[in-house]
Order: sequence, then C-alpha cells, then structure tokens
Amino acid sequence: MFLFISNYPDEEGEKDGMMQRVMAVDRRFADRERAYLGISFFGHARRSKETLSDRLTVHRVNFFLHFLFIIRIALDSRGVYVHSVHNGLRALPLYLHGNVVTDLHGLFPEELAYYGKRVAALVYGVIERIAVRCSRSLIVVSDAMAEHLRGKYGGLKSRIYTVPIFDDFPIGRRDSGGADTLVAIYSGGSQKWQNIELMMESMAGVRDRCSFVIMTPDLSYFERKITEYGLEEMTELLSVPKNAVYGHYMRADLGFVLRDDSPVNRAACPTKLVEYLACGVIPIVLEPGIGDFASRGYACLSLERFVKGNFPPRQELEGMRLNNYRVITDMRDSAAETMEIVIADFTAKGSGYGATP
Repeated sequence: MFLFISNYPDEEGEKDGMMQRVMAVDRRFADRERAYLGISFFGHARRSKETLSDRLTVHRVNFFLHFLFIIRIALDSRGVYVHSVHNGLRALPLYLHGNVVTDLHGLFPEELAYYGKRVAALVYGVIERIAVRCSRSLIVVSDAMAEHLRGKYGGLKSRIYTVPIFDDFPIGRRDSGGADTLVAIYSGGSQKWQNIELMMESMAGVRDRCSFVIMTPDLSYFERKITEYGLEEMTELLSVPKNAVYGHYMRADLGFVLRDDSPVNRAACPTKLVEYLACGVIPIVLEPGIGDFASRGYACLSLERFVKGNFPPRQELEGMRLNNYRVITDMRDSAAETMEIVIADFTAKGSGYGATP
C-alpha cells in the first residue's frame, strides 16, 4: 500500500488547482493499492475511514488525537507521497520513512511571503528545507522550479523530476471560431496574484470589440466587479463543475493569465494555462515568462496589444493555436514519461522507517 498525504478531492474540490494535480497523479496510481490521509490540526476529532474501491481508501484524522495511527499507517506503507509543502507540516514525522516523494506543486514559502505572511513563510521555509533534504525524490512542475531549488539549496541528494501539470482531456477544438466578436475568458478566483483589477480595466477598455466569460467560484465578488466596470451586457458569469469547464473554453478565443514577473510565477505551471493551450485559447499575458512555457515556445498575446485592441486576425489565431497544441502535447508526453519513471522508482524501493534515502 502507498500512502498519499492529502485530502482526496470531492466534486467541489476538483475545481481547485492543487486538487486537480492530486487527481492527475492519482490516475497514474489507479492500478495500485493506495490510501489517502487527510490530516487536520483542529478538525476530525473522530477518525473516519471511507473505502472508495478495493484499491483506494481515504482516512481523515486529527494530527494530535490520532498521531499513533498516522505513524502506524506510514509504517505499513511501502512509500509516502506528500502533496505540497503545505501538507509537509502535517506529515513532518513521516520524513523519517526511507521512501518519501514530495510533490512541491509550487514555491509555497515564497507565495506566503508575497502575501506578507512573514511568520508563515519562515515556518514553511523550514518545512520545505526538511522536505528537500529528506525526500528520496522531489517532483516539480517546471525546469525553472528545479533550477530555483538548486540555486536555493545548493547540492541536493534528492532526485528532482519535472512533471508539468497535466490532465487527460483531448487536445484541440472542433472549429476555429469565425464570429465577428472575439470571446475572452477568465477562469479562476479573486486572489491577489490574478491581477483582477488590471484585468477588469483592460476588459472595460475593449468592451465594444470583445465579449467576455468569467468562470469562478467567487461569484459575488465578480458580480460587484462587473457592475463597477459597466460590463454587465457583454459578460457571462458562471460557476461550473470541472467536467463543464472545457466546453466553455472551446468557444473562447483568448484567455487571461495576468501573472507578475516574480519567482513564484517564473517557476509555476498554472493549471489554467495548461487548459487554455489544450483547448485552443490564446493566453493574454502581462509577462510571458511563466514557468517553462516561453522556453517551449508557446504563442501568447501581450496585455499591451490586447488593450490597444490590436487583436490577431482569425488566420493568425489559428496558427497560434496549432503552435500551442504542439507545445502542450510535448508537455503532456514529457509529464507522462517522467511520471512513469517516478512511479517505477517509488514502487521499487519499498523502504521502511529509518532507511536512508
């Protein structure tokens, strides 16, 4: 049995980028016996167990009340897969296990510092250091993130594998559009790094030449923003389940990914950007240097060009789509191939507590 330190996504959780990563990895382990351990510091006063199949069990526990159970189930596992440094704090004792993989997901301490959470950034900086030093393998979402870690921590004994964000949705779209008015879409929440105010200003500036779709869990927030910027007539506001997202992407020409130039974004692999490229949505970017996308040669539209209303003609859009299909196909193939190597290494080890990486 392999132990995963993470909540197991429910239907609502599947909208979350981290949970989508969890699900994508889980599909690669579908033929193996595995258990998920959702650890809470304050909740789950009663330990619960849910058997979802003969190979998948989900446990929900309290770190303090069920500490011995956490240790025992880890002792019984062939390996421990920790999803993110955020869960690394809850899984701290489990790093004594000789076969731990940590999927870092992103630069969590730097992200906390960006939000001004200095104490939390320091705490999770320590956790990240432990995870980096004590894991047999580290999984990162971009080569840029791997280089960041090597620069931050120097020589690392842990193997580092680059596994971009991936899913199994078919790449490409049924048609290349053709309507006179382009459709620009935004998919995501209202977090600071999304640059929502800047996006709304840019939308208002081209409102006569473009229509908009916003898909978000934060409906009330965006209702206010749409009204504030006078975009009610040309904006469709939606909150949809994961399986309905792609249908809306298919009718969009452009998609907002307004990330600042920062270490967090230079190392990232946003789920949204992966989905845009797979569905033929051309990203509108503030800075093109997001993760490995620029080095892989993706086609994007600068926010400056968008704001000026200098939209690509249909023929140019189609050429950009074809280019991006190649980019995302290469990334998906790379993720699948590397994940198979990770799984082979992880499942072959079968170490227990006290073993050395």
